[in-house]
Amino acid sequence: MTGRDSVPDSGATLRRGLLAISALGVAGLWLELAVARHWNSTVQLVPWVAAGLVAVGVALVAIRPTPARLILARVLAVICVGSGLFGVIQHVESNYDSGELDAVYGPRWATMSTASRLWHALIESVGPSPSFAPGALALIAACLLLATARHPVGQRVRVQ
Repeated sequence: MTGRDSVPDSGATLRRGLLAISALGVAGLWLELAVARHWNSTVQLVPWVAAGLVAVGVALVAIRPTPARLILARVLAVICVGSGLFGVIQHVESNYDSGELDAVYGPRWATMSTASRLWHALIESVGPSPSFAPGALALIAACLLLATARHPVGQRVRVQ
C-alpha cells in the first residue's frame, strides 16, 4: 500500500471513537443509576430505558450498518437527547419543589424571587437531585448521533 491507501480514514476513526464514548457512557450511566438506586418510580426508569436505546443505536451503527439502521440509530439518539433534557428539567423541578423544606433557604423561600429560587434549584443549593446528571444521557446520545453523520453507508450514490 502506498499513497492514500496507507493513510487511515480519519472519519472512520472519529466515528469509532464516538461510538466507544457512547458505549462507555451507557455502561457508566447504568452503573451510576444502580449506585443511586434510581428505580423507585416509573419516571426513574426512563434513563434506564433510554440508555438501553443508546446501546441499541451503537450496535446498529457498529455492526453491519445499513441506511435503514443509520436512520433508526438517529431516531433513537434524538429521542434519548430529549430524554436527557427532560431529566434535567425533572431534577431542577424536584429541587425547586423541596426548596421550602431546606434548612437554609426554607424560611425565606416564599419571599425569594422566582429567578432566585430557580437558580438555587439548578445549582443544587436546595434539593437532593443532581441537576446536570441527566445531561450525561443527552451527551452520550449526541455522540451516537454524530457518529452517524456523513457515514459512508448513508451517502447516496449520485448518478450524473
